Amino acid sequence: MKKLLLAIFLIASPYLHAAETNSDRSALPVDEKSFIEAISRFNKDEILKVLGEPAFKEDIKMKSSEQIVGSIWQYHNINTAEDGSYYPTTELDFLDEFVETVVFQNNTDKTSKSPSQTYKIQKP
Repeated sequence: MKKLLLAIFLIASPYLHAAETNSDRSALPVDEKSFIEAISRFNKDEILKVLGEPAFKEDIKMKSSEQIVGSIWQYHNINTAEDGSYYPTTELDFLDEFVETVVFQNNTDKTSKSPSQTYKIQKP
């Protein structure tokens, strides 16, 4: 019986390790292109675990039900441009629980017309 359990464990261990590796999301890349690819696999709770509370957060609710249907979260100095400089603001726009759009802003003021880089998330 012990041999059977050991055999099952040895056969299953690579699959268990692979599942564990895929769910390990302890760090997000900082460069914009890699960040875009990685963030599409995260939900709100996972992003909070990795990045913490956003500097700015706004929920968008349905008037009729007060149900939250979207959110805007902003973080400061978490992503780099191609030249290695940090974007002052990274905005994550959520639809339900997942990121729909990422905006890298070259300012910290919402009313500024400074150029920004916007990416629509491609769902895996």
